[in-house]
Amino acid sequence: MTFTAEQSRVDALIRLMGIMVLGLGVVWLYLTYANANAAGIASEIITINYALGVLLVIVGFFAGFAKFK
Repeated sequence: MTFTAEQSRVDALIRLMGIMVLGLGVVWLYLTYANANAAGIASEIITINYALGVLLVIVGFFAGFAKFK
C-alpha cells in the first residue's frame, strides 16, 4: 500500500491536529481538577468540564494514533 505525497501530508496534518486536541484535553482536565475547589463554581460546571476534557482526549487520541487507509 503506497501513499501519494498529498495523502501523506494530509495524514500528517490530521495526526498533528489530533495530538494538539489531545494536549488541549489533558490541559482542560488538569485545570478543571486544579480549580475544582474554587469558590463560586457550581458542581454541574465541574462535571461538564470533566466530560468535555475526556471527550477531547478521546477524539485527540483517535485522530492522533489512527491508521489511515
